[in-house]
Order: sequence, then C-alpha cells, then structure tokens
Amino acid sequence: MIARLWALLIALFSTGLAPIDVGPTPLAEQSQAACTSCHTREGKEWHASRHGQAWSNAIFQREYRQRPLDWCVHCHAPLKDQLAEVHAGGPAPLAAEGVTCAVCHLRDGHIVAVRHRARSPHETIVDEGFGSPAFCGGCHQFNFPLVDEGRVVGYSPYPMQATVAQHAAGPYAGVPCRGCHANEGAGHRFPGAHDPAMLQKALAWSACRSGATVELTVRNVGAGHNVPTGDVHRHIVVRAWRPTAPEQLFESVLTRRFRSVEGGAKEVTSDTTIPPAGSRVIAVPLDSLGAATESLSVELRYVYTIDEFPSESQALAEPSWQTISQRSLTVAALPVCSTAR
Repeated sequence: MIARLWALLIALFSTGLAPIDVGPTPLAEQSQAACTSCHTREGKEWHASRHGQAWSNAIFQREYRQRPLDWCVHCHAPLKDQLAEVHAGGPAPLAAEGVTCAVCHLRDGHIVAVRHRARSPHETIVDEGFGSPAFCGGCHQFNFPLVDEGRVVGYSPYPMQATVAQHAAGPYAGVPCRGCHANEGAGHRFPGAHDPAMLQKALAWSACRSGATVELTVRNVGAGHNVPTGDVHRHIVVRAWRPTAPEQLFESVLTRRFRSVEGGAKEVTSDTTIPPAGSRVIAVPLDSLGAATESLSVELRYVYTIDEFPSESQALAEPSWQTISQRSLTVAALPVCSTAR
C-alpha cells in the first residue's frame, strides 16, 4: 500500500499529462470546505491565494476559452473529479476551487504531508520531499507540449516554464520554494507575481548618466528564480518619459521571445528576464526624449498577459498589469556611470 502511494505521488506531480486520482473519495471530502472547517487559518490564506483562483481567474479563463485543452485543466483544476465537472459542461463547483487542499494533500484516502502532527486524527503519509522544488515543479516546470488532435501526448525538448530549473541553477538553490512563498502565517497564501509586496521585494533599480544617455540598472535582489518567470506571456515593461512630453516615450521590454519549431512547440530565441542576483542595464537615449536637463519619469510595470491593454472584446475582470516601481529623476543630479561596470 505504502509503495503504491509513493508511486502515485511521484507520477501525479511529474508529468501533468493526467488528472490526479485521489481514489474513491466523495466529492464533499475533496472540497476545501471539508478541510477548512478545522484548518481555518490555512483556509483563509488559501482562499486569498492564486492557487485558490487557479481555475476561476480571468487571465486563465480567457486563455482556456481560446484553447480548451485537458492538459490546462490538469494544473488549474487537477483532480479527476474536477476534470469530470469541466467535461460535463454545467456547474463546476469543485473545479472552481482550483488547486484545493486535496490536490496536494490527499492520496487514496491518506493525508500526505512533510510531517505527522502529534494530535492529527489523519492517517498520514510522511514525505520529506513534500513542498520541495521538485514537488512544486509538477505544475511550475514543464516543456512545451506536443498536441495531437486536440490532446497533449507528450513534451517537446523546449522549456515552456522553467521556474524550478532557474531556481536550481541560481545562488539560492538551497532555499526551498516555500522559504519565500510559504514563510508567513500558516504558509498557504503562496504570494507571487500578483502580490505587490513580492514584486517590490524582487526587483530594485538605479540610474546613472553616461553622456547623453541615462542608464537604468534593474536588479533581481529578492527572487530565487528569473523575473519574470512562469507563463510565456509575462513581461516587464520599463518606460521613461518627460512629464512635459509624454508622447516622446522610451520603452524597453524584459521578456522571452520564441520561434515556432516542428511539432507545434516553441524555442527561445532571446531571454532578457533577470536571473537570481542578476541585472539588466537599459540605456535610455536622452535625445529621443527631448531636453536632457528636465526631470525624467521612470516606471517598471509587470504585465501578466500578451496584451497589456486588452481590446474591449478581450477585456479582463482583473488587472492585466501592476506597477512595480515609479520614480521621478532629476537628470542633472544623477551620478556619472562608473566605467568599472
């Protein structure tokens, strides 16, 4: 029994090619309500999390309507019974809960956790790797899928989301994902790119002047993976303009760009995202903005969608972007850029 549960745990969080089957468990016991009646604090945090909104959030729903693959459901509403609700086409209350408690903690009637609490009434499978980067990688690390007749049949060699690999290759590889994303309260809110405080902690920037150019250095000071990471559409827009001439706008984008390859996958052709403890220097030519002595406004904006400003027909019920930082600079007062850089 134990060996079979270990096999289930490993398989169901490694490929994303199938829904999670928690065994003959009633729907009511798969719902978060069955857990949060006792685990109140965890429930409140989960309810406010993007895990709890994984299926219902407007950004995902718009993407899913355009290409409704079961493969998408396997991470955004991962349970087998959630997928059945989606297929039925009617009300889907369990699917609407997104990544529920059962998705991570329930297998074949057993609770899976990193440890067994002394007073827990549950029969618990203890897994020291529970909540590890490899565990999170089941939904946060995967290559572009291979699609055949509307069904994902495997993966290409080209990474689509590489968050866990970025973390493993960086200077904070020894800090688990939960060290940043589950280090407050009961550890079930999992703040990330949609959390203003997390964004502000992740990036810092400074400015200096080199002749007729202002150089903006954007640094990844707080994230253990690249920024931005995750969804292929996410990008950071760096804008600079004179308040008296906003039409003379400078813009630079930090993102990944792709080309299509055989089989329907995509290969990265350029990557200007910022790795952990890394930086990007953006040169702003002052001549393109007008008078060099005027004040300069600078904004860093995190964009979640391919269209920062959706058309009316593609409008979303939640923001498509969030400002990370905005400051006004006096160009003449900026320090001269160091040649040692």
